[in-house]
Amino acid sequence: MTYEARNERDRDFILNIKLYFNQEANRTLYDKRNIIKVVEFEGKKYVVKSFKTPHLLNQIVYRFFRDSKAKRSFINSLKLAKLGINTPEPLGYIEFPTRFRFKESFYISKFFDFDFEIRAVFKDKKFDDRENILKRFIEYTYKLHKRKVHHIDYSPGNILVKKVGSFYSFSIIDVNRMEFIEFDDDLRMHNLAKLTKDREDNEFMARYYAQIAKLDETAFLTKLNEALLKQQQYLDNKKRLKKLKGKR
Repeated sequence: MTYEARNERDRDFILNIKLYFNQEANRTLYDKRNIIKVVEFEGKKYVVKSFKTPHLLNQIVYRFFRDSKAKRSFINSLKLAKLGINTPEPLGYIEFPTRFRFKESFYISKFFDFDFEIRAVFKDKKFDDRENILKRFIEYTYKLHKRKVHHIDYSPGNILVKKVGSFYSFSIIDVNRMEFIEFDDDLRMHNLAKLTKDREDNEFMARYYAQIAKLDETAFLTKLNEALLKQQQYLDNKKRLKKLKGKR
């Protein structure tokens, strides 16, 4: 067993996470590839993510050669906090390897009581205060890029929004796949292209991003459209591959 706690007072909770995670009273937020639950402990709410046990080859890779997703989630969350980027406050992680293989792992963070995901704004053209939210969101995205935060899974379901008065606060989750690197225009486009297929929204965001980044709007929009095409081709190829695998 390997674990790390941000504070010593969280040690017992993390060491006994399996016991708390499996309580029937917990609320399940997600149950597909991984399982995410809201777990209460000593009157406080926490979000616990149980990562799926990897396939055989990755069990060996994660056991000896690569940090687990749980550990990377914890490390990246701490880095984000230092950069002033919101993500649910991390408590720690715990891993349960055998002698030669990697098995279960859990990442634990404080519960963030958000109002909606940015996905809801993209889906609803009549969402209240929509244009203002999108502008604030693009400002937030530009802030990530300026601070060299490349969230590889920068998708609408991984961006949480909390309204405080007239201010919108954004928080990113699912941070195990992340790089801290300098952004060029191609990487900016690749990051933005994962958000929505809507042409009108993409044009609006591209132009506003170009304004605040002091870039040429027309050139930036052209590059974004190229990135969107590549993203769609990637998704189409992924679908075809899944269908082929399903037929075998």
